[in-house]
Amino acid sequence: MNDMRQGCRQFKIGDTTGFICGGEPADHTCNEDATIYILKSGERIPMTDDNFEKYKDEITGGSVACSICGRAMIDNASYL
Repeated sequence: MNDMRQGCRQFKIGDTTGFICGGEPADHTCNEDATIYILKSGERIPMTDDNFEKYKDEITGGSVACSICGRAMIDNASYL
């Protein structure tokens, strides 16, 4: 996973204005020590047996995530 925090910022190169998303450095090195379920609503919840039973009809996917900031690897899919 990369060391980027979610968010966008604008920048100028000459007369051109551009933007970059996820371009702010994080205050930590992201790991992949957590796992999450992604629900139909877009909400993310910890991947546990209890949450699977409770939300099994609403789960649309899952991902590994950083246990420090919660950013999921699936958030980086568009950059890969």
